[in-house]
Amino acid sequence: MDLIQNYSFVDLTHLLHEGIPTWSGGCGFRLEIKLDYDKGLRVQSVKSHAGVGTHLDAPSHFVAGGCNIGQIPLEQLIVPACVLDVTKEMEPDFFVRASHIEYFEKYIGPIPPNSLFIARTGWDQFWDRGENYRNADSQGRMHFPGFSLEAATLLLKRKIAGIGIDTLSPDGSINGPGIHYPVHELILGAGKYIIENLTQLEKMPSLGAYVIALPPKVQEATETAARVVGLVPKR
Repeated sequence: MDLIQNYSFVDLTHLLHEGIPTWSGGCGFRLEIKLDYDKGLRVQSVKSHAGVGTHLDAPSHFVAGGCNIGQIPLEQLIVPACVLDVTKEMEPDFFVRASHIEYFEKYIGPIPPNSLFIARTGWDQFWDRGENYRNADSQGRMHFPGFSLEAATLLLKRKIAGIGIDTLSPDGSINGPGIHYPVHELILGAGKYIIENLTQLEKMPSLGAYVIALPPKVQEATETAARVVGLVPKR
């Protein structure tokens, strides 16, 4: 308990409700009442696409036979956090480059092995305006910040546990029907995980904090919503 008291907690998770932005643009989440208080208690059912809200992608999302959500060890879900602040460069087609990672290492500090490397782009400011958050053009292609393939490649060399971002996808504007997802393919193909739609990253330091990311332990799930919490040292 004394150890826990040395940290403050940051909820890095968006609330789930029917109006949240989704990849398809439709309603990806629904909470229904099946039995109510006049019967003695309230019983609800949850209907949801797997990849809605703040959620975690397991390797099996892209890799046949890859590790699924329920198989990810706790040692990879409770890890040091690195938060790269690129909010001053944020624009719809912005990508984190290898030079950003190198700058972080030079001026902030080394990236700890088995850490979660997070890009704080500031895009979560549009969360309550779904059309702006998806930012789809006339061809249906969405535009929001992401990671470049060279940045993801460099992070794998640092032996990270996974990457996170405050947008719908770390592939950013490289997305749409018939298009490959190179960052997903690289990160998940290396046995790492991805966390999408993070929020309140401005409350996290660049280094020194931890992240606890706990998705439901669903057998064979390739992705699922997760409660993601930051632990920030008080000193």
